[in-house]
Amino acid sequence: MQWKYKILAAAAAKLAERPVRISLPRKGVYRTVGGRAMTEQRVAIGAQSDGRFDALIHEGVTATAQYGELAEAFIVSTRALYQARTMHLDVQVADMDVIANIFMRAPGDAVGSFALESAIDELAVEMRLDPIALRVRNEPDKDPTSGRPFSSRHLLEAYRMGAEQFGWTARTAQCGVRRDGEWLIGMGCATAAYPYVRIPGGAARITLTNDGRAKVEAAAHEMGMGTATVQTQICAARLGLPLDKVTFSYGDSSLPGTIDAVASQQTASIGAAVIAAHTKLVAELFKLLPQGSPLTGLSPAQIETVDGALRKRDAPHQRESYVSILRHARRDDLSVEASAPLPLEMMHWSMHSYGALFCEVRVSAVTGETRVTRFLGAFDCGRILNAKTAASQFRGGIIMGLGLALMEVAQIDERTGRIMNPNLSDYHIPVHMDVPEIDVIWTDLPDPRAPMGAHGVGEIGITGVAAAIANAVFNATGKRVRNLPITPDKLL
Repeated sequence: MQWKYKILAAAAAKLAERPVRISLPRKGVYRTVGGRAMTEQRVAIGAQSDGRFDALIHEGVTATAQYGELAEAFIVSTRALYQARTMHLDVQVADMDVIANIFMRAPGDAVGSFALESAIDELAVEMRLDPIALRVRNEPDKDPTSGRPFSSRHLLEAYRMGAEQFGWTARTAQCGVRRDGEWLIGMGCATAAYPYVRIPGGAARITLTNDGRAKVEAAAHEMGMGTATVQTQICAARLGLPLDKVTFSYGDSSLPGTIDAVASQQTASIGAAVIAAHTKLVAELFKLLPQGSPLTGLSPAQIETVDGALRKRDAPHQRESYVSILRHARRDDLSVEASAPLPLEMMHWSMHSYGALFCEVRVSAVTGETRVTRFLGAFDCGRILNAKTAASQFRGGIIMGLGLALMEVAQIDERTGRIMNPNLSDYHIPVHMDVPEIDVIWTDLPDPRAPMGAHGVGEIGITGVAAAIANAVFNATGKRVRNLPITPDKLL
């Protein structure tokens, strides 16, 4: 396993009996932490005259260090995206003496979607079909490989919304037709999918106080995606309390549960735990109901929590506030803790986040420079819990996809295996001038089988971006680039 400096920090702290911080120089980050694994993929599609797939092959090799953590599973999205009479999906792993690879955003799916969606665009060109129409014709009615029903899938609705807002009808099928001076203009699209995940281990504690406030605690952590904001909203809505009376505590190993911020699953994991704790809280409040309460004789199943009170669902006048219950019971507070149920929904349903991605590029006929001028992502991720933080997640993923597609590459010295550009001067990432206007829209249709109806939004943004850009570049230039990043030398 890489990242051994974490173990060194823990050992040093134990020895020194005080906190220890290990700081890595920029070169150390590149050479110690690792990055996305290299892959070599092959996609082959056999289709009938109307475009329906007879055969779909997606196979290849991914490289990993012998002590690496991750082989890029680039076929995961392929398993669920398109219907075909027969499929062959395979990933081979090559152990190499290279810098260890690690989980990068949308592991496997970000690079797998580039190969698959580029191949589908190429087939659409050969068959003289609109790329969206070809995808629609191969939309499955159930999971193509597992046979499980989809829990929620509104991908075609996302494509309809996205195509309309992006102005897809303005695209010309013939390459190199649209031009503005030296700039060739093209449009492309791609489909994105990322599996729904909910890892076991979620737990939460809810504490109600007799002044009408609540504290919710879970051992989660924040990496800038708005965890505290969204979970405060979820808890407030669940308890029927205003936001300013709810506190969400996280980031401490003494708190209940073990909830990772990985695989776009943290929100669902915390939410499932909060739902379980809320159910237990209502049952405990029932035990404390004062004599003669309007709720006496009812069961917790008949109750909803609204406006800081327990209330009968079909009789709003029958209610008892949290404050009243606790004060009659002479309690300062009531605390309950519960664990989320096992993620059995993943066993019975095929569950994914989806995206329809649209891109417009300009390619210089003189220098080969590619500029993305417009980008739109239309997403189907169940219920969107917070529009502001979700939009930020989507846009952040798309910007990372720009880097994947156009500029980011680790230069490896083949003699030593060392990274030759371990700094932000030589390793280029997108900056403000590289980022175009990015629009994001979504279906906002809840999944009835997911906690809170929500799927993950953290990884789906980057998935499919490289393919949408490459397909737009082909539409502009007639040149198909199959090796990322798409640099000027590949277009001249």
